[in-house]
Amino acid sequence: MTTQTTSDPLAPLEPLLSDPRVTEIMIDGPQRVLVERQGRLEDAGVQFESAEALRALVDAVLALAGETFKPGQTVCDARLEDGTRVLAVLPPTAVGGPYLVLRKFYTRGMTWQRLLEYGSLNQAVHDLLLSALRARRNIVVAGGTGSGKTTILNLLAESVPPDERVIVVGERADLPVDHHPRRLHLEPHRRAGLSYTDLLLTAAKMRPDRIVCAEFSGPEALHALQLASTGYDGSLMSLHANNAEDALARLEAMCLMANIGLGLGEIRGVIASAVHVLTCQRRLADGARKLTEIVELRGLENDRYTLQPLMRYDEAGGQFEMFGRPSWEK
Repeated sequence: MTTQTTSDPLAPLEPLLSDPRVTEIMIDGPQRVLVERQGRLEDAGVQFESAEALRALVDAVLALAGETFKPGQTVCDARLEDGTRVLAVLPPTAVGGPYLVLRKFYTRGMTWQRLLEYGSLNQAVHDLLLSALRARRNIVVAGGTGSGKTTILNLLAESVPPDERVIVVGERADLPVDHHPRRLHLEPHRRAGLSYTDLLLTAAKMRPDRIVCAEFSGPEALHALQLASTGYDGSLMSLHANNAEDALARLEAMCLMANIGLGLGEIRGVIASAVHVLTCQRRLADGARKLTEIVELRGLENDRYTLQPLMRYDEAGGQFEMFGRPSWEK
């Protein structure tokens, strides 16, 4: 490993930040720097001469994000202008630290063609997704951290017909939707005191053709689903979940958090009327990101969801398996 000594505190990271194969940089103290490169964890070949030199880097990165540690604060989350997520942890919380994690953001510049080339999906899966979009199905995009779900959500939003008005709710760095001509963006800001639900209600008053909800995780899910089922068809949503059944269970839990007196059966009715298609994305053991599941939700029967699998990725065989035709194509 090489020791970095320079007057520019950001210089040690420049080769890693500019390497398109590196998606995450993890600095676990002055003597240990790891990266995720093409899905695999590797030693970065970088060291810092002291904890003080590493602290200078931490402060420089936070300054780029317009953040700084307040007195007594040891954990700070931030985001750089290009969407890179930053987590910094200081001693005594970070034993042997400081620690710094940089998660690079790659949604900008991603295209369906590149996903096809990477093998994240195939042409049949791509065509199925766009068919659901054209049919104005409400689509929930699920996946774990780093699985690529935000990329899928962003590409779906950018594929909405250009004559439609699209209102995006969520962090702009999470979902830029740069290439849609009639896109407006409502972004939460802590100082404004507006909740995610406030932004959803605002979006509904702006004459949207479609509403795109990025990464909800609480009671706002109920309001998003109610909007999707009351005239804003073709809405797009994303959340953290491992598969379709997990996504539905998480939606139930988030809706119950709204605490407005609805029972589980009523919540399931809201979900069944608002969600038409669920897609799931995973990062496999070899680092590859795959769209692993597409399921059509066809309603409720005896308070249980009626699910029709449309696609499943066979990891052992490395194949995308298609199942029948979706209801909107019959």
